[in-house]
Amino acid sequence: MDTTSSGAGSGNGNGAPGSRAGEVGDRPRLRPLEAWPVTRGGQPHLSLRDPSRLTDSVATLPPLSAAVVELFDGERSRDEICAEFQRRRRQPLARAALDGLIEQLDQALLLDTPRFRAHSAQVFAEFARAEARAPLHAGHSYPEEPDRLRAQLDGHFARPLGPGRPTPGAAPRPRAIVAPHVDFGRGGPAYAWAYAPLVASADRPPEVVVVLGTDHAWSDAPFTLTRKHYDTPLGRLATETALVDRLAAAVGEEAAFGDEHHHRGEHSIEFQAVWLRHVYGAKADAIKLLPVLCGPLHDHVERGGEEAAARATSTLLDELGRALAGRDVLFIAAADLAHVGPRYGDRQPLDGGDKASLEKRDRETLAPVLRGDGPGWFEEIRRERDRRRVCGLPPIYAMLRAARPGEGQLAVYAQCPAEQGSIVSIASIVFP
Repeated sequence: MDTTSSGAGSGNGNGAPGSRAGEVGDRPRLRPLEAWPVTRGGQPHLSLRDPSRLTDSVATLPPLSAAVVELFDGERSRDEICAEFQRRRRQPLARAALDGLIEQLDQALLLDTPRFRAHSAQVFAEFARAEARAPLHAGHSYPEEPDRLRAQLDGHFARPLGPGRPTPGAAPRPRAIVAPHVDFGRGGPAYAWAYAPLVASADRPPEVVVVLGTDHAWSDAPFTLTRKHYDTPLGRLATETALVDRLAAAVGEEAAFGDEHHHRGEHSIEFQAVWLRHVYGAKADAIKLLPVLCGPLHDHVERGGEEAAARATSTLLDELGRALAGRDVLFIAAADLAHVGPRYGDRQPLDGGDKASLEKRDRETLAPVLRGDGPGWFEEIRRERDRRRVCGLPPIYAMLRAARPGEGQLAVYAQCPAEQGSIVSIASIVFP
């Protein structure tokens, strides 16, 4: 059995505080991880990664190791894992091999163990002390050197994929935009289509920018706030803490900040902060940011419907509306659309016909968004039980209900390739 990992962080060389042998315990439990199939040496493997970015380790497991890890539920002892593996696979699992696999995954911080809990406590404490949220994805998802980053972002405006560079002062600023949160390498031109109207109106920056991002780490709360400012390689965006405090008073401190550490690793808001600093330059110093991570609405998709989703989100959104009344506000929904193919759990890669069908369905789903119809958007996703895994459901729904932006214009639709013949679809929408 073989595992590989990379970028585990800092500490004793594996990204975690040191631990003594035996601390993992007899009943290993895998943490909530992102899993997807990959091919190594012509053979199928399974990759595991932490969506919360508490570790950058990635474990790539051959089939037999993946079958073993499937048994790491925290209920089975090591001896029971060996017995169950033999029952399922009709071949023995050596205890030494099992112990070695457990140790490797513990070193990579992918198991729920004292090593991981000590590491996460240290990370959370450092984040709690920080005045600002660091740009965690700089140097990985985009350049950390300001000049290189500006050049990359400017390049995404280039035709034929981009909209061309708008002339500043050429248009009024929109009320709201929907922008992707996929990485810039795949979605850069779509970002440019979303942000082009802001470039055209950059001489009149908004007073407040509300960025509603997808919380990929999931949360029991519908929204997660932070008082921390957002740093980027191009400068800081200051969070309006008084507005955060008012919203937290409405929903309760625990509901508002219980998962605040999710802001640390989440990219959906970070990527918008980078674009905002680029578009507005020095004028961004006067902008106040409200960064809001939107938790999943999946339970309401499965049962309860839009009325239940509205009840769950109304306290914060209603208070937000009252707090922003009369102010100059820009709303941004940081939202991707479908996630389909083997990378996301489907059996087969997409062919040309599948991609055309996906685009047709995506455009149908976006029709209520373009009408400014939040309940209609929710019910479109619910109608198919979120079969396409639309991670942008919560931020777009929240934006439509909070901003009430009226009719929007689809600036661009695109499909971004992912591993194993999979697709992430995205769209940029502008609400004048």
